[in-house]
Amino acid sequence: MYRIWRFSYSDFGKHSRVENDLHDETVTANEAYSEEVLGNIAISGFNAIWVHGLLNHLVPADEFPEFGANSEIHLKNMRELITRAAKYNIKVFIYMQPPRAIAVDNKEFWKNHAEVAGQVEEFSYDGETAVFKIQSLCTSVPIVKTYLKNAAARLSKELPELGGIIVITASEYPAHCYTKRRSVTDAIDKYYTPIECMRCKERKPEDVVVELIGLVRDGIRSASESQEVIAWNWSWSVFADDSFKKIINRLPKDVILLVDFERGGKKDILGHKDRKIDEYSISYAGPSERFKESYELAKECGLRAMAKLQFGTTHELADVVSLPLMGNIFKKADFIRRNQLAGFMGCWNFGNMLSANTAGFNYFLADECPKDEDRALKSFAEKYFPRADAMKIVEAWNIFDFGMNSYPFGVQYLYASPTNFTLSYTSIAVPGTLTGKSAGRSWLLDERGDDLSGAINEFTLDEIISGLDQLSTEWQKGVDLFEEAMEDVDDEAALDEFGNAVICGSVWHSTCN
Repeated sequence: MYRIWRFSYSDFGKHSRVENDLHDETVTANEAYSEEVLGNIAISGFNAIWVHGLLNHLVPADEFPEFGANSEIHLKNMRELITRAAKYNIKVFIYMQPPRAIAVDNKEFWKNHAEVAGQVEEFSYDGETAVFKIQSLCTSVPIVKTYLKNAAARLSKELPELGGIIVITASEYPAHCYTKRRSVTDAIDKYYTPIECMRCKERKPEDVVVELIGLVRDGIRSASESQEVIAWNWSWSVFADDSFKKIINRLPKDVILLVDFERGGKKDILGHKDRKIDEYSISYAGPSERFKESYELAKECGLRAMAKLQFGTTHELADVVSLPLMGNIFKKADFIRRNQLAGFMGCWNFGNMLSANTAGFNYFLADECPKDEDRALKSFAEKYFPRADAMKIVEAWNIFDFGMNSYPFGVQYLYASPTNFTLSYTSIAVPGTLTGKSAGRSWLLDERGDDLSGAINEFTLDEIISGLDQLSTEWQKGVDLFEEAMEDVDDEAALDEFGNAVICGSVWHSTCN
């Protein structure tokens, strides 16, 4: 079973209009993953890590001589990381989104390769406000197909001990022509408009995605039978509502399907029936109906499947080490164990700190872990919290789980609420006239204003306040019980977990205020 993690201080890489590929994670990760970091990841029960890479930076290409100018620097660092990680029985995977689009104002490239010009998107890179145009390398053009296969083959040959690649084919970043588009005949929303590329317009988005994954897979297989190709289903639904079905049943049989565990789920929240879960969530145990449908279809097609989760913390509260909802952590791990999935990718690019959540998730997968939830939680509490009252800790976890049912879960709230910076708001908000400025994106270091209206969409203001009040009240009950359980405990890791729970409670209370 692949248990994939990543270090919280490894830099995913900043994407900018003016590229500097020496800032890519495939260059910097070798230094970030020290021997101590790799050892701690292994001790915590993980056997793989993922590193973000761009195929056009990693290897040169005969088809596009501009690519791979610093290839040897990338490859040297990746070889060293792969070798060092192997000492801890950790495989290294490269997460990628080929072929990444190229800025329109890269005049030299487009002068040389006008024949591959595909869909144009307006785009702004990380931390930049200026919008500019970026253009896809159209995968309907034969030379681009040749490039994808050859580049994947070259990457495999250059890094023979690589665990494999994780391919995303829908993303915030433009890549193939359909990345941010739909067919003209499909339903349109404000994010995904009709495709304009004249070549891809004649094709269906699922055809483009299946072909792309197949080309990369064929390239890898031409050099290696052991390296894995993992296809992530993130947002395949944007292409068409049933795209995932049309893609899964046409994937090569040796590809592993990576499926979002919670997205597509439904939950009753604050009196509203069947509210959509469209983000990573620890407060929703899952799996979603979409996950189960995708997983069952993969089984029918002879494909292995993995779960995509975040079980440290999520947008629900991104600024703490972990969201201690251990009952839900057990339920997620238990599904993976009982259904013998090929593994999981347990994190995204934030919130990846080792904690009781990571230790618990891997313990719940172990053969020695009791299969009954109550017994499993008590057994883990005894292991992780020496000298504590394990039953009281389990009861505290159950109270936390229950309290989070009052969290106003919705994408608008997750992205625009003050929850992730509310503890620092007192240093920002001073008496005076309201500025009307946006509070900013909750999980990024945006300028903080006093207009919170962006968070009030799926629920009314009164519903949000009521939910947060219920959550903070219940959470404090759990904290009080947790404190009683820790009376005779002096273990540092255990005390850190208690402190983390206290901070979570302070966040809920402060957000409510």
